[in-house]
Amino acid sequence: MKAILNFIKEILIGAWVIIAIFTTICLLSLNEYGYSEFGDTSLFVIDNRSLEQYGFNKYDIIVVTKGLESEYTEGSGAFFRYGNRETRSYINFGVIESAERVDGAEDSFYFNDAQVSYNDILGVANGALKIEKLGLILGLLESKWGFMFLIILPTLYAFVYEIYTIALEVKKKSAKELSEVDKDEDENE
Repeated sequence: MKAILNFIKEILIGAWVIIAIFTTICLLSLNEYGYSEFGDTSLFVIDNRSLEQYGFNKYDIIVVTKGLESEYTEGSGAFFRYGNRETRSYINFGVIESAERVDGAEDSFYFNDAQVSYNDILGVANGALKIEKLGLILGLLESKWGFMFLIILPTLYAFVYEIYTIALEVKKKSAKELSEVDKDEDENE
């Protein structure tokens, strides 16, 4: 029974460590727009209901990779940055109505009335990975208080507990050595 409990404990600790590392990497990869960016791959949480008509629900995690400029054609749906950096919902989604391709310059794409440069496009929706409903948990873990209470404090507790365990072992060992020294002195007398 004790072996089973230790096995379950190790699995839970292992899962927590993986979640802590993943959350830390996501936080370290945040860009100035407030989402995680890993090279050409972007990871963000849908934070409103305006994209439900396209199949993206609130609290879905979206992982999208930016393709080549030639991959963006009229009629394809794409995620893009548009608007004010200070607003909470900076990532938008739209269907490309037209593209303006200029040799030697950056392509421009038109979504409804918005003109967006290739630099501001995150990726095509067809190639996006959607992880449903986990965005709420990721948002909680990435928040200041969530990260502190769910990642930092358990880590601090584990660190202090390990130091405490080591101190107990050292104390037991030194007490055992002292008792052996006392026995040897008693035998020599």
